[in-house]
Amino acid sequence: MVEGKTGDSTQELAALVLARDVLQKQIDERVALRRQEMLSADSFYRERKTRRLAAYFSELGFRIVSYVGKEQVLVETRAANFLFKIKEIALPIFKKLVAKGNKEVSAELDGFGGSDKNSLLQLCDAFEKLDWIKTERTKHALRIVRLNDTAATCFWHGSWAEYVNRSLVVKTLQAFANSRKCRFDVFHDVRLAKCEPTGKPIDMQLDLVAQLNDRFYVFDTKTGVLCIDKWVDRARLFSADRRSRFITCCTDEDIPPRLFEPYTLIPLGQLETRLMDVLNEDFADAKVI
Repeated sequence: MVEGKTGDSTQELAALVLARDVLQKQIDERVALRRQEMLSADSFYRERKTRRLAAYFSELGFRIVSYVGKEQVLVETRAANFLFKIKEIALPIFKKLVAKGNKEVSAELDGFGGSDKNSLLQLCDAFEKLDWIKTERTKHALRIVRLNDTAATCFWHGSWAEYVNRSLVVKTLQAFANSRKCRFDVFHDVRLAKCEPTGKPIDMQLDLVAQLNDRFYVFDTKTGVLCIDKWVDRARLFSADRRSRFITCCTDEDIPPRLFEPYTLIPLGQLETRLMDVLNEDFADAKVI
């Protein structure tokens, strides 16, 4: 009698599993159909330039809301590159300038070498062209007065690293593409919304997405404390096709290189070399010219 009940339970469980699988298949088919319908109506999918990009995000359950295409070298980019080269001496000065609403700081120049002093003066000149500061130089010091500009505060608090990241990524992609006859494109400030409405106009914002042939490289730049859990979730999402990568870039040059494995974490100071290594690995079969 017990054996009969056991057999009935096994058959009932098998029937439930089958029903579940059939239902899940139907759900997957309907979701895929809905996404294809949404994709076909997507203006970014209809454009040749962004067709693959829109399809890539659609597979992950997102649609493009907006993006910024290739941009010219901005004054902000030049200033960011100046800042990056002397960040050890420049960042403390400008972080002090924006701390607690300070209106001015004085930088003693006697402690700087000739090269660092010239670089700091060039950096200040770039900021003056942006109308972010004005300076007064004496024999031994440089007085820096902050003008009222929200963009300057955001820049000094960390957005400078995004400009540096863009500059280095584009430079590296161009060098690699030239050597392998690859085509590439870059998309800045990519804003995404989930295909299924969440009530929010924007569900995710990405610093930079690069397309190299049929592969995508999603870059995010972090200047503060790394939220590893958040970045691991994003890395899993954007690497799901096993061809694309999510690369986190940070300003901490001493961060342990294996902290983010199996995903990619690169300090900005190593970005050109490490990114080139990643590209050579991904395109190992591509002919070098």
